Amino acid sequence: MENRVPQRPNATWIAAFQGRAGDRPALAELETYLQRVIAKVARTFTAEERDDLVQETFARIVKNLEAFRGESAFTTWAAGVATRVAFTELRRRKAQQERAGEYEALEGELAKLPSPSPAPDQQLERSDILMTLQRAIHDELTDRQRTAILAELRGLPTIEIAERMQINQNALYKLTHDARKKLRRSLIEAGFRGDSLMSFDSEASG
Repeated sequence: MENRVPQRPNATWIAAFQGRAGDRPALAELETYLQRVIAKVARTFTAEERDDLVQETFARIVKNLEAFRGESAFTTWAAGVATRVAFTELRRRKAQQERAGEYEALEGELAKLPSPSPAPDQQLERSDILMTLQRAIHDELTDRQRTAILAELRGLPTIEIAERMQINQNALYKLTHDARKKLRRSLIEAGFRGDSLMSFDSEASG
């Protein structure tokens, strides 16, 4: 991959991104350079992923072109944008991996909910509720709602959950309240009766 920094006047780069110059060779040079910048952030990015991240970088450059003051070389500024884009993607992947781990742990946490020797038909219905709840937590909740609900299932104190999520307890209450409403709606839409949900709620909060 080409290592050298493209040498062109700042005005040339700006004109190219504004579409006035139509300088495709300049943009191709910059694309090659930014791919190398991104590769230095993480060697795990594939060529296709680097292409996608460069395109995201270009989109951000166009969006924030007026923020460039010309106090440095345009390529230096563009490299900074590409670096931030790459680190954002790495953080997104890390969060995604953590959420995947949390979801795997969810089955174990839900299985720990107490059940006072239910009758066979009640046990089957409770199993169906748990499966529906698992799907709803995964599909219906936002990332932050899912994080809060999973933390509650693990028995973490609200003050600790709020600190970890960097929000106050009132905001956490609103977050979990909205999440529970979504989960209850999903269970009702799945056809579970009100008395079954009341029984399940008492178990979940016990």
